[in-house]
Amino acid sequence: MPERPLLILPIPTRPEMRRKKTGGGGPPHIPSHDRQVERLLPQFTALQNAFEARRVRLLTEAAGIIPEEVIVLETVGTVDDFIAAVRNIEGLEWLGEIEEEDIPPDDDFFVTNQAGVATSKMLQGRLFLILSNHQALQQMLSLWNVWQANRALPWGLRKWNDLISQLLDVRLWGVRDRLVETGVLDDWKERVEHNAEIIPCEIELWFRSDRRRQDAARARVTGLVHTLHGSIRNEAILEEIGYHALLAELPIDAIRPLIENAGQDLSLIQCEQIQFFRATGQMVGIIFGDETTTDVHTVEAAQQSLGEPVVALLDGLPLQNHSRLLSRLIVDDPDGFEAYYQSAERRHATAMASLILHGDIEAAEHPSNRLLYVRPILRPDQRDWHQPRQETMPENSLVVDLIHRSVRRLFEGEGNEPGVAPHICVINLSIGIIDRLFENAMSPLARLLDWLAWKYQVLFVVSAGNHTHPIEFEMQHDQVAALSPKALQTLVIKAIAKDARHRRLLSPAEAVNALTVGAVHHDASTGPAIPRSIQPYCNDYLPSVINAQGMGYRRAIKPEILAQGGRVVLQESMQQRDNATFEVYKLSRQPGQRVASPGPTPGDLSNTLYTRGTSNAAAITSRAASWLYDVLEELRRGNGGELIEAVPHAVWLKALLVHAANWGTAANILTQALRTPQNSHQFKEYITRLIGYGIINPVRVSECTEYRVTALGGGVLNRDQAHVHRFPLPPSLSGVRCRRRLIITLAWITPINIFHQNWRRANLWFTPPLESLRLTRQQADGRAVQRGTVQHEIMEGDSATAFVDGDNLEIQVNCRSDAGILEDAVPYALATTLEVAEGIGVDIYNEISIRVHAAQIRVAPK
Repeated sequence: MPERPLLILPIPTRPEMRRKKTGGGGPPHIPSHDRQVERLLPQFTALQNAFEARRVRLLTEAAGIIPEEVIVLETVGTVDDFIAAVRNIEGLEWLGEIEEEDIPPDDDFFVTNQAGVATSKMLQGRLFLILSNHQALQQMLSLWNVWQANRALPWGLRKWNDLISQLLDVRLWGVRDRLVETGVLDDWKERVEHNAEIIPCEIELWFRSDRRRQDAARARVTGLVHTLHGSIRNEAILEEIGYHALLAELPIDAIRPLIENAGQDLSLIQCEQIQFFRATGQMVGIIFGDETTTDVHTVEAAQQSLGEPVVALLDGLPLQNHSRLLSRLIVDDPDGFEAYYQSAERRHATAMASLILHGDIEAAEHPSNRLLYVRPILRPDQRDWHQPRQETMPENSLVVDLIHRSVRRLFEGEGNEPGVAPHICVINLSIGIIDRLFENAMSPLARLLDWLAWKYQVLFVVSAGNHTHPIEFEMQHDQVAALSPKALQTLVIKAIAKDARHRRLLSPAEAVNALTVGAVHHDASTGPAIPRSIQPYCNDYLPSVINAQGMGYRRAIKPEILAQGGRVVLQESMQQRDNATFEVYKLSRQPGQRVASPGPTPGDLSNTLYTRGTSNAAAITSRAASWLYDVLEELRRGNGGELIEAVPHAVWLKALLVHAANWGTAANILTQALRTPQNSHQFKEYITRLIGYGIINPVRVSECTEYRVTALGGGVLNRDQAHVHRFPLPPSLSGVRCRRRLIITLAWITPINIFHQNWRRANLWFTPPLESLRLTRQQADGRAVQRGTVQHEIMEGDSATAFVDGDNLEIQVNCRSDAGILEDAVPYALATTLEVAEGIGVDIYNEISIRVHAAQIRVAPK
């Protein structure tokens, strides 16, 4: 037990819930009625003609099939409760909606400034996805004709009036949506070039709640696959996340026409039951290596007294007998992936396990006192001719199905067997789907993690993803070579920020309930860097040059935190280009974080190499979570420990990990490099795309000091309820002018609503108590912090404030429904830290601790 442990606040009281302020910009300018008729008439005509042509073709191809098509209605702005208007038309079936950002303005749709002048500001809107048969389409066209004639729409369908007036486009879901924009064609082209005989692919169907319609969709797609002499190898249906997919194998002769003409004439590609075609085996764990070194450090032997695991690693297969991992792992391999591995190929999971158990080996930290559970979900790519082969998700598995089975096995077991590790509260996913960059719509895997997180009250720690493509500068190489280190750093920061479109999060990093982690440019290595390398930064603790960037779903802050991920260096590109271009160094010499690694021969069990990236940062975060779990256990056994038991440990850990985050010096450096008059108004939100809530320092939230006091509160809230937590103010601080900082972090895990655009059913928030200590908000944008499932506020001030003994900071945590009706009670965790400048001669910990303990005695449970 530390000398000054964290405090536990008294049981909160229940006041009236505060209403959440809503706001934002005004509605966009929309065209007049006559102009909208002029714009949309050709589109509705084209829609009708395309539907009719499709109907005639289907009737000749497959007698008895009722023609259906997915209609895409793209709006500018929002149309609330439109789902009800869709369901009032027989034959229309609601499939979902996708939020759109960055719609360019034009002469019809734009945003005006206060003077009423059109601006170049990007617009936001939505895609409404609706399945329609011929009869329903005719009724929809009838509504269009009524609206076109400027007559009133029937009662119950008047939401269509709002939609049509804001309609940007109307069309059928087509080949481009299913095939081109998913990147699957690139995968197929590569396989054809390598003369693959069989091409696997994931076919994601539109999810239908009705079992008969599921069966019909499966039968229709299966029949078309068989027509091409292909086969269906697997199927997954998860109603809880609205997911239905088939794993298909198609012969190469069926793929070639798709590549040559995008499949315009093939019924499979035009099948209305299909939402997307996706490549398989694209979830990868990559550790590049050209040399390893022997671990000369003495490794403390694992003792039998190691605690049960609280962290699970879903990854590849680690080298279990490595000296750093021996007797520290529980490897659960029910699918028999070990048979596919050679020892030299066990790189990624060995590295991640090493980081979770030991951290950066160069830092010589104490090993974890707990076992680590490992479930292999990757195995060597059988198509890879390199040695060792890259580790990927098996091509004969659907990634959503495999991860679902892996997590369910932890908590529920399989068959008649119980859960294999039900005490797990953190699941580390240091892997991502390389061809699935986040853009507005959540991926199936992210949806799965959100549902599993709520169902099992478990925290997923997910890497944001790495982007290792070359960095190009808008100047010649000799100009870059002449720059000072500081000028080069600024140039690199600007180049990466400009390339944000190609550096988005990799699935499943956008998951709302997950804690997403980016990498910090820092490690403990001290040796010389590789020859002819270029250090992109002259300052440590900046976001790594390979980080995937946010924002997340509905512009929530993602990644939430950054952790050490190793220093990345650059090398001049060997390809001739007009501008100076630098490649990211990917091999295994320093700088970087030193990790356990297989050696060149099977008997090498003490080798190490250097690696870098967001995978490392996620593993370092999971290591911190395991350590903070023990901090919580100490508190649970002390006074007020009932509160720790009342809230799942996963929620506490989520709050504490984010509570340890701070922008630090990186914010000033990024501000100097990137702030312009054009982005200054929203710069805080802009910078969170790169840095989230900041860099974690878990030591700060593990114990208190004389000048820094952290107290925990929490509970369970239903919709339209609130709790008020009271943090005692130290009386000796009254009237004293000194620098003070207040940090408040609220975290929860939300149930989800797959039929609602807002997705999270539970919206919790607090209003920062700024007036009590005359503080101002710092760091992250005050609107962005309330869009996810963790609100982290940092406030500072130095004005003298008068208060009396017995005064408190009052923090009211509110809960409301966000996506439909919230029916479940939601556990939450609250961490509050008050910190003052050292040297003021006031032991605020002692004063606050005495008052917290006194209040615990006075306050009875409500």
